[in-house]
Amino acid sequence: MKRARASLLLLLLAAPASAGVKAGGYLKDFWQYSHSALDGRAYNLNTARARLTLDAERSVLKAHMDFDQQVAAGSFFRTTEFRQFGYSPPKPWLDMEHTVSTGTTNGYGIGAYRAWVGLEDERGTVRVGRQRIAWGSGKLWNPTDVLNPYDPTTVERDERRGVDALYARKGVGSLGQAELAWAPGDYWVDHALLARGRANWEGWDAALMGGKIPGSTSSFVVGGDFAGAVLEGTAHGEVAWFDPVTRTPYWKAGLGYDYNFASDTKWSWLKDAAFVFELYHAGNGKVDPRRYDYASLRAGKEQGVAQNYFGATFSKDLHTLLKLECAAIVNADDGSTLAYPSLSWNASSDLWLTAAWRRFGGDKLGEYGRQPNSVVLTAQYWF
Repeated sequence: MKRARASLLLLLLAAPASAGVKAGGYLKDFWQYSHSALDGRAYNLNTARARLTLDAERSVLKAHMDFDQQVAAGSFFRTTEFRQFGYSPPKPWLDMEHTVSTGTTNGYGIGAYRAWVGLEDERGTVRVGRQRIAWGSGKLWNPTDVLNPYDPTTVERDERRGVDALYARKGVGSLGQAELAWAPGDYWVDHALLARGRANWEGWDAALMGGKIPGSTSSFVVGGDFAGAVLEGTAHGEVAWFDPVTRTPYWKAGLGYDYNFASDTKWSWLKDAAFVFELYHAGNGKVDPRRYDYASLRAGKEQGVAQNYFGATFSKDLHTLLKLECAAIVNADDGSTLAYPSLSWNASSDLWLTAAWRRFGGDKLGEYGRQPNSVVLTAQYWF
């Protein structure tokens, strides 16, 4: 049934294709070298992806698709991790992915990263399909983003998984918005039905959200977020209260600050640099590493396993063609750390080459200390 719904959506995506079609996308290849966290054996994994992006428009009818073809190969497919946990990310609700072939050390698959059709004009937007519904003001953690949470430790930091949902947005006043999102599941306990209202007051953005979340027939969340200018930077924060009904209620919260240095700053070495700092608390996390819930982390349901985190990012253009970035995360409960520096070179107008190092530290029982370091080399060509 889900595959039939997905096929219907793909047909709808072709509806406005007779007018105003734009095509683009990228070719990407990234190679990873690391060791197994379970048995210590070295492995490599090469992933090659071709993404075709199509945007179609006819009057108020719009459609968008990101279609992927991906080949993964390497000794990773012989590791204990692969045998126990597999390779694919968490499955969305609609069946828009297909494994074409597999081998001893490789796999080839196709699928839709994004696929939606909708109506859009100056009054509002209605979309149905696989899309990104970005709620919250956080850069690393988003307590109010229960539909498609972002994992700040992911290898591909520029990728944002979407959700299969019906989404509607309407403008209210000059700067306000009212939003509604319904993400179906196989059963009512798996459904999410949420509403959000957003307003602006004297330069400060604020939003309130709430509704049913997956977990039980009456699980719910209420929360909100804010963002505004402070000392030439931007302060942002989020808080959400969860009542899963099946367990004790808990809250999540994040507080952060981001700052961009101007090109004429007196500290020349920070010219055009950007910083982000964030604190994050998850009341459903654990402080004892022996009780960490890694299954929920792998399933994409949680952004961490502990309760308290600190994170920061830094980016700077060293040259018009060379960019330095670094993300760092600290698990404040067990002291484990992740540092993720990268250097990107714009080798040609549409080609980027990136070298990155994922450095994990801490006790072997810690969330990050148990993970091995890795090297990631990427080539990406946009068309």
